[in-house]
Amino acid sequence: MMPEAWNVEHNNRHHYCLSEIEDPDLVENNLVDLRDLPVPTIFKWMVLPILVTTWKWFYYAPNTYKELKLAKWRKQGKKIPDGVVPSDAVTVRSLIFGGTPFYTFTEFFSVVIGPYLLIHFFLFPMPLLAIGEYMGTGHDMYISAVKNLFLAELLTNFHGFVAIVTNHAGDDMYRFREGCRPYSGSFYVRQVLASVDFWTGSDINDFMHGYLNYQIEHHMWPSLSMLSYKRSQPLVKALCKKHGIPYVQENVFWRTKKTIDIMTGSASMRWFPEEYEKKFLARDAVVELEKKNKKTTLLSDKAMEAVQE
Repeated sequence: MMPEAWNVEHNNRHHYCLSEIEDPDLVENNLVDLRDLPVPTIFKWMVLPILVTTWKWFYYAPNTYKELKLAKWRKQGKKIPDGVVPSDAVTVRSLIFGGTPFYTFTEFFSVVIGPYLLIHFFLFPMPLLAIGEYMGTGHDMYISAVKNLFLAELLTNFHGFVAIVTNHAGDDMYRFREGCRPYSGSFYVRQVLASVDFWTGSDINDFMHGYLNYQIEHHMWPSLSMLSYKRSQPLVKALCKKHGIPYVQENVFWRTKKTIDIMTGSASMRWFPEEYEKKFLARDAVVELEKKNKKTTLLSDKAMEAVQE
């Protein structure tokens, strides 16, 4: 995928629209076709190995590129065509069978996945062709390298699915109807209610999880270091316990099962009570106004002091 597309999709849209309909990584919304498919669940499970080992190609690359295009459209003031729902995920399947107004499959291949496919899997191991000819083994080394690169890609997709996709899905995770102000009271509560930590503590465990086991802390403070997440985790957990905020921390494989239940429609996420959502947002507005008034008062006081001097 394109780094700049990931920056828009993950660092902006996902982080600040977590578990809202505008969250591009909302599993329950992105897998609605599979969830609503009128077939026994066992048949839905049969497609999971393909989705789990190719999700970065099938979903993440095209959807991040869609978010990049959408951000450019909004910046240019370009109107979204009637009938197009911006929150709907763009996948390879939708590109092939229905298309998207944001870009063509040809553009997607030539700009996003084509260069990586060509360079990483075929050009990168090409020196092995010369080495093979020199050693008398022909193309065997090159072909083995290409096979290993493709197998490694499947494996890293599987690992990425288990460590990444499962962070915000499950029947104990909450969804929200409206957006909230970044770093407001509602914002911090939502990061806890819509995220899950895996087992934490040891360096080996953290390394194997890619430090994604500190997902709650990562969403509360996106710009902090991984070591800061490790240090803050017990403090955040204790604070949530003190104030009665559900802090979910479970084994990554159990969270994978919960995520699959959401994907297949066997379970659904919780909706945060609308009444409390509105109350929290109203409280955020009051607090923000108090901050502005306080700031204005302080500036006025300084100005008056300067005049008097």
